[in-house]
Amino acid sequence: MTLHSLAQEKDDFDNRWTSRKVTIKELASKLGVSVPTLRKYGECGLLGVDSVSGRTNLFDEAAAIARVEEINRLKSRGYSLSLIREKLDERPVGFRPLDLGLEGGSFTRGRHALVIMHDMDEYARFARRFIGNALRNNQACMLIADPAHRALYEKVVRDEGFDLDTAMKRRQICFAWFEGKEHLDPHRQIEQYDAIVSMVRNAGWQSVRILSQPERHGMCFDESSLEQYEERLTLWARALPVIVACACLAPKSAAHDLLHTQRVHREFVLGDSVFIQP
Repeated sequence: MTLHSLAQEKDDFDNRWTSRKVTIKELASKLGVSVPTLRKYGECGLLGVDSVSGRTNLFDEAAAIARVEEINRLKSRGYSLSLIREKLDERPVGFRPLDLGLEGGSFTRGRHALVIMHDMDEYARFARRFIGNALRNNQACMLIADPAHRALYEKVVRDEGFDLDTAMKRRQICFAWFEGKEHLDPHRQIEQYDAIVSMVRNAGWQSVRILSQPERHGMCFDESSLEQYEERLTLWARALPVIVACACLAPKSAAHDLLHTQRVHREFVLGDSVFIQP
């Protein structure tokens, strides 16, 4: 391996979580829509600017593409822009699906969802195993993650030797977007988790794995939030065959014990050391 390729590999590794910023013209070209259309979406409160450089508005490329494709999908169903705004506003905080993939064909070993709540290389490695195992064992899998990470997980599918377009057409793999909101209080963080688990479970998916750790930001997880988290963990673990969650918030609780008991199902639990244990 050359020094250049080593340097390039390091750059790719360092930038794997970096999202590109684009102008409205670049975004329009990428999506194949007109600039006035995107401006109209912005005026209606459907498409937000990520940052400003001088006099130029910049958009987060991955998030904006996911947003516009979702708007266009709803438009194709006959929704007006005002109704689309209402529909999107009704969704759980931070959750914005591009292709929910909640309905699909039958797969002999079930349909399973993976939620990746934070940018950690360890989670990316887990996702590679999850995707590869699902595709090789005739399972359907849904990845719920930040839109900026889709390219990374699409590459995983190809690296595992599968054709991405074919897998998506037969609904064996699908993507939904979770955009984590920073500095949420503990109760709101738990509500995010609960909304995702409930929606996926109600849609009939057999299991959900959540890769996450609590975002503290100096906040105190008081008794009330810890009790709420313990209650949620316990309900999720009882409702689903398997679930991976950050059990470290309730290290002595029944929820923690219940989650670790599920290791007999050869699943994974995220422990206090933020290490995914087999």
